[in-house]
Amino acid sequence: MGKYMLRIKEYRIKKCLTQKQLSELIGVSQSFLSEIENNKYDIRLSLLWKIGEALEECPLKLIGFNCAEECFVKNKL
Repeated sequence: MGKYMLRIKEYRIKKCLTQKQLSELIGVSQSFLSEIENNKYDIRLSLLWKIGEALEECPLKLIGFNCAEECFVKNKL
């Protein structure tokens, strides 16, 4: 994702999920999720979409874009 600051941790905490729970939902190790949350790795768009689905948030919000609340549900991103 390059220069974008991921906000995955913020949204994960809002959903009351642990790193372990989210990592199991998206199919990655907890340590890898931790490194993603700390912006140590760029992630593929497909993984960003999986995380958005697991958190029930628009994936674009996870990289700091303003996104209408209904876009995720309405467009089934």
